[in-house]
Amino acid sequence: MRFLWKKYFKGDCMVEPFVPFMPMEPKTCREAFDDRDTGFQVKWDGVRILAHIKDGQVQLYNRKKRLKTRQYPEIAQALKSLFNQDIILDGEMVALKEGKPNFPEIIRRDFATDTGTIKHLAKLIPVTYVLFDLVFYQDKDLTACSFKYRDELLKSLIMSKDPIVVTDTIHNHGTRLFSVVKEAQLEGIVAKKLDSPYRIGKKSPDWLKIKNFRTLAALVGGFIHEGRQARSLLLGAYQGTEFVYLGRAGSGLSREMASLLFEKLNKIKVSHCPFTVSLQINKKEQISWVKPSVEVIVEYMEFSDDGLLRHPVIKEVII
Repeated sequence: MRFLWKKYFKGDCMVEPFVPFMPMEPKTCREAFDDRDTGFQVKWDGVRILAHIKDGQVQLYNRKKRLKTRQYPEIAQALKSLFNQDIILDGEMVALKEGKPNFPEIIRRDFATDTGTIKHLAKLIPVTYVLFDLVFYQDKDLTACSFKYRDELLKSLIMSKDPIVVTDTIHNHGTRLFSVVKEAQLEGIVAKKLDSPYRIGKKSPDWLKIKNFRTLAALVGGFIHEGRQARSLLLGAYQGTEFVYLGRAGSGLSREMASLLFEKLNKIKVSHCPFTVSLQINKKEQISWVKPSVEVIVEYMEFSDDGLLRHPVIKEVII
């Protein structure tokens, strides 16, 4: 593989192991497309993790530059056994359930802080570190290199074997990959220009994420009204006997439906919050709690890192 090493400087700073940085992020694109100058990868529904290895030691950082090494001890150990060179890898930590990423499960791993809990969850919820980029290798900052070069080098260094795997890169056929992802009910795909550098902490159109918008059924646990119209619904879902908060949604409600909801919800008001875990509510907000019996169908992009619906839109109200 032929290459002229380059350095990428931001001021007087250079990417190097154990100096955390914010990763490059994709911009949103609504439609899948084909392009011979673009590589397409599956977008994995998990937690973004950058792995730094230096002098045989491993540090794992999330996208906010926070240390996560303790939360994933088996991954740190696996990486330590794989590499004896200094390296920085970019990827997604996922918890697979029935062959699909399960976001609530990976969040349980990611939020754990107690040593005993971490050890217990490591046995209960195995994780896979899915690699999709290489930022630093053998004393060389690779951020100025093309994605094509970084991708080929990454695949030449690692043979996929649980719990460390390298995601496939499909050239040109973005629409075909998106169809496969949609059928498998995965999160979406990321399109990366083959000649694109790695832009630290930047959102760039060189990388585009095409989401497989998903839907779920949720129950209304509370609402905020304006006049005689419901404007914002507090949504939840039962997990066993617990009624778990999923977030708020107001987009998608027509004026007519907002009025009908106001009438219906006022008839099933209760005096206490029905969610298992109490919510932090702005004292200025006047929330009416209701018995969780009105169902809505919500379209959403993904779950946030704290387990809430991201960009929910109400598609249907079942009254």
